[in-house]
Order: sequence, then C-alpha cells, then structure tokens
Amino acid sequence: MKKCVFVLEDDQSLRELFTLLLEEEEFEVKAYPTARTFKESLDKETPDIIVMDVKLPDGDGMQICAEVKADPQTSNIPIIMMSAHRDFNHIHDCPAEAFIAKPFDINYFIDKVQQLA
Repeated sequence: MKKCVFVLEDDQSLRELFTLLLEEEEFEVKAYPTARTFKESLDKETPDIIVMDVKLPDGDGMQICAEVKADPQTSNIPIIMMSAHRDFNHIHDCPAEAFIAKPFDINYFIDKVQQLA
C-alpha cells in the first residue's frame, strides 16, 4: 500500500510539481490549496506525512502545524515546513520534523520525504 502525503501549498505550480515528484516515488498525494480544504481532509483521513507551506492565503502554516502537533490524533504525523523566506527563523514556533527553504533541491526534498514517511 502506498504511503499518503498531504501537501498544503497555495501555489498551483508548486502543488503540481510536488504531486508529480512524489507520485513518481510511488506516494499517494493529496494536494490542497487552502488551509480550509486541508483541515477538512485531515478530519477524515490521516496521512503518513504532511508537506506544508508557511504562508497561506487563509491561514498561517506555523499555526496549523502547531495545531496538528497538539492534537493527539495527529501529533505523530511528520511535518515538513517550506518557505521562500530563506531567513525564516521561526521554525521553533512549530514542532515540525524538518524545514526546507524554497527554492529547493529536488533530490533533497524527495530524500527528506522518504526519510520521514
């Protein structure tokens, strides 16, 4: 059975890229453009790993990460946070397992997802 990755990314091109890359690695990918759609799906299904952008049009990725980690039902799901802000230093606000700066190395991204999933 394929491992499931939830991707929360508002940029359509990046959502499509993440989906393509991860499906090539035999992951099942469910990609969401908004915090609302992500949260609705998380209430119904538990992924093996979450890849999440920090800045979202309808929410704060750091806050969503903290909420996921605070919920006993989802606290064990590994989270990779991503941001285009290279000087981003607030990762301590969210207990994510990893942080990847955009733009990113594709091989590093794949390796990190495989390592944590």
